[in-house]
Amino acid sequence: MDFSKPTASEASMELGPGFKFKPTEEEIVMRYLRPRAVNEPLPSAFIIDVDILSRNPWDLVPEGSVEKYFFCQRVQRWTHGNRYNRAAGDGHWRASGKDVPIFSNIINGGIPLMVGLKKTLVFYLGKAGAGENTEWVMQEYSLVQAGLTPYPVIGPNGTNNLGEHSLDAVAITKKKDNLSEALCNATTSVPEVVPVMINPDDSWVVCHIYKKKKRAPRAIAQRYNLADGGQVRFFNFLGQGNSDGTSSSGSRAEHTNREGKG
Repeated sequence: MDFSKPTASEASMELGPGFKFKPTEEEIVMRYLRPRAVNEPLPSAFIIDVDILSRNPWDLVPEGSVEKYFFCQRVQRWTHGNRYNRAAGDGHWRASGKDVPIFSNIINGGIPLMVGLKKTLVFYLGKAGAGENTEWVMQEYSLVQAGLTPYPVIGPNGTNNLGEHSLDAVAITKKKDNLSEALCNATTSVPEVVPVMINPDDSWVVCHIYKKKKRAPRAIAQRYNLADGGQVRFFNFLGQGNSDGTSSSGSRAEHTNREGKG
């Protein structure tokens, strides 16, 4: 698999203290995945290209890191079909739950359009159809529908511009007596930069890999002492009664004295 951008073994962008890479799902699809699918410059180098299928998830996320984002190209299981190879490292990725649609209003002037899908997968050790469940999760973002519409990419207009440009360079060397005129002609013949519409490559995805946090064990329910007539005991924080819910001897005496005075 050919990756033209930095891989996991190469230097990646490190964020300064106090900053976290927390893009929204729309930003992942529109600001990173879509430009990557046409090989356009990205907002940052934080997401790098990695072959997800060649490694275990714990090898991709460094120790001490909570999560990582990667670009990867999906590999179809068969030549004709829409199923992809999920075998990876010592196990495989298995889909979990329903796919979640991602919408954006960037393409069509404020009207929300479906541009991507988020698929959640869990890593299992062992072969597909069996294996042991792990705590490693991957959210896979892919382009669909409006996200696959042609994307404007800056490119030179025409195919002979480089040839014409080289001829102007030769003219500069020959016209030493009138160098300024040759430079002027060369400047005017520089190819015009215009956007070219390119269809995004739908094999590119963004993979958000992280380890599930272990859930704290449920607190054991408190057992009430039902010896006193099956009543739930409580504590009187004002100190004006005992713990079984009945009045204290002091409060009873006070109540009796009030009745006698009356």
